[in-house]
Amino acid sequence: MVKVRKFLMKKAMKMRFGIFFNPNAGDGNAEELAKKMQEKFEKKGYQADFLTAPDPEKAIKKVKEAVDEYDGIVSIGGDGSLNIVGTAFVQAGKAIPLGIIPGGTINNFARRWHSPLDEEEAMDVIIDGHQRNVGIAACQDREKAIISSFTFGTFADISNEVRQSEKQKLGLIVYPLKALKQLGKKRSYPVEVQANNYQEKLKVWFSLATTTHSIGGRPYIDTDYDKLHVSILHNMRFRKLVQLVRLIFTGRVKDSDSLTYLETDFLTLKPLTDKKIYSRIDGDKGPALPLTVEFLADFVPLYVPNKQNQ
Repeated sequence: MVKVRKFLMKKAMKMRFGIFFNPNAGDGNAEELAKKMQEKFEKKGYQADFLTAPDPEKAIKKVKEAVDEYDGIVSIGGDGSLNIVGTAFVQAGKAIPLGIIPGGTINNFARRWHSPLDEEEAMDVIIDGHQRNVGIAACQDREKAIISSFTFGTFADISNEVRQSEKQKLGLIVYPLKALKQLGKKRSYPVEVQANNYQEKLKVWFSLATTTHSIGGRPYIDTDYDKLHVSILHNMRFRKLVQLVRLIFTGRVKDSDSLTYLETDFLTLKPLTDKKIYSRIDGDKGPALPLTVEFLADFVPLYVPNKQNQ
């Protein structure tokens, strides 16, 4: 009888949603989008509260606490903002329905799951309420989420080393300029790699692990298994780099003899050097190796457009 009463009381309560955004990001457009989303929820008869914090650590804590208080969370921004929400989910050990209003430059996760890039359309998808369960990844014993991508090696070093002032002065050209310098150094890292039915010691030039089969909305492999998709470049030369770029744009990365490609539920990386090897996760600097990355299949209920071919 008590359980029935609690169930009826919950049904009688308004559905509650949290709207997560960084009010200091970009041109301040995120707050305006949050207000529009809030209005749409209220017209539907739902309650919606803003979830903001002064730094990522406090934001993760706030969203983590919200998991037990809300019926769903909306994230406004790119993969970096989504990472904060995903990290809160993996630390809480569970996820609640997630809506995405894309606001980054790449939005790989949103593109893969067909979340509209148009802001109004994205809000309408959330209000419609259609969901599907999708996978993300986690590392550091589920202390850190990986929404879209995990990298380490030369390209990750380039991104980690680029200063904000350099980007403002030179724009995106700063990345290929840094890359040319790294090619001349022939920098690689000795790492022991373990995955499903795989263990090898490699001199890694660059490694990329993604939770989907696409980058920037473009499939870079021809399968879409619900796994971690791992590409490892080793003993790299310029010829191999040119070949790899060509295969990426044709979706045939697995045909390349320039890399090791794996589809796995976990990835363990052990450095065989005293030098610190830092990762990059969802566009931001990540922790140093050693690390184990695990794929969490069907972990997040995601609001997606209805009647779509996914």
